[in-house]
Amino acid sequence: MITISLLGVDQFQAQSFVADVQDEVAQAFEVAPEEIVFYAPDSFLIYRGVDQTSYQLNIVVSAPRKYEPIEKQAADVLIKIFKQNHVHVRVLFEYFAPQKEYEYINKEYPRFMTNDNMAHFETMEEADEKEGIEPYLGDAFADADYENKIKAKDKELALEEIERLKKNKED
Repeated sequence: MITISLLGVDQFQAQSFVADVQDEVAQAFEVAPEEIVFYAPDSFLIYRGVDQTSYQLNIVVSAPRKYEPIEKQAADVLIKIFKQNHVHVRVLFEYFAPQKEYEYINKEYPRFMTNDNMAHFETMEEADEKEGIEPYLGDAFADADYENKIKAKDKELALEEIERLKKNKED
């Protein structure tokens, strides 16, 4: 498996962007798309205290050593793709021996989650829209007796606390 780490990219933009380039990147490495996975951590590239996210992009490719001969071809494709959204792009390759890679794949589940095999849930806003429920936009504190209700509740809580303290003192 080839892992492509994207350092200095907005992780949420990366998800949609990578979906569009997965096949092209796989072709550059001469592998099936299932052999490529992208990693976009919640991180920043910082230069002199200034966030470089989406300006500078460092791409780190972790791959089995057998891909070293096509490194230039893969780097050219990665740069071509990512220079569309970043001013500067750097690609670094880190290779490992195949015998250093271990994995377990549970045959009872799909190899990867996709939009087709994931559970999808409605947000509260989506459910409200579906049911035609509009949010209340009025003054929730317009009740003329609001201040008195707050004072009464505070008094009630204070009396309960006094009773609790008296009971603890008696015990």
